[in-house]
Amino acid sequence: MTEPSPGPKPLPLLHRLATPVQVLMTLVLYVELSALGGLAAAPGLYLAGKGFVVTAGWAPLPRAAAFGVMLFGAYFLYTLAVIFVAGAFRIVTFAGTPVGRFSYFSFKGFQWASYNAIILLVRYTCINFIRLTPFITLFHRLMGMKLGARVQINTAVIGDSNLIEIGDDTVIGGDVTLVAHAAERGLLVTERVKIGARVTVGLMAVIFPGVEIGDGSVIAAGAVLGKGTKVGSNEVWGGVPAKKLGDRKKAA
Repeated sequence: MTEPSPGPKPLPLLHRLATPVQVLMTLVLYVELSALGGLAAAPGLYLAGKGFVVTAGWAPLPRAAAFGVMLFGAYFLYTLAVIFVAGAFRIVTFAGTPVGRFSYFSFKGFQWASYNAIILLVRYTCINFIRLTPFITLFHRLMGMKLGARVQINTAVIGDSNLIEIGDDTVIGGDVTLVAHAAERGLLVTERVKIGARVTVGLMAVIFPGVEIGDGSVIAAGAVLGKGTKVGSNEVWGGVPAKKLGDRKKAA
């Protein structure tokens, strides 16, 4: 008579509690973002409310038009205010993505989630209106990114700003994905990203953690630079995964 096969091994405690812990972390982040977003929205809402009172005696249509303009003005005032509110919170709390390998459900995992949630608050509420302006570079500087002079950023998809360094006169093209973290076998892995001076990163390219790009290089549109890729100075890279395609010709 054969013995019955043993049942499945019980899951470790952390695995069994993963979903409740994730829900709790999410609710804590909602509170954090509500406070930051609310503070940033307050000046615009206050002024719009004052304007609504001032126009109380107006005819309905002109009043509605004026209030509509005030509401949009309040939104753009929020766009400017949230840059400083988010940056001030990061500076005061020393927030930032830690470097290394760690569990999602560790303290470092919460640090990563909390910090990047602030970046996502700006990304999902207003960042498309500050792309290719000095305000987007100001925002990332306040979030800890090391930026040189005259850097142009035309993407909303940036995470882990405090682990990213970009040199003078570099252009980050439209909808580039630029992150310093990756998920590997149930762990978060983070490494610094360094992009040199006078680099052009083409439309929708993807740059993963640990990437280093030398001065004067060109990353073609749609290229994917895998974790730890090293690009030399004045090189041209493209493809998926990205490979060296050649060297830039030196200007005469």
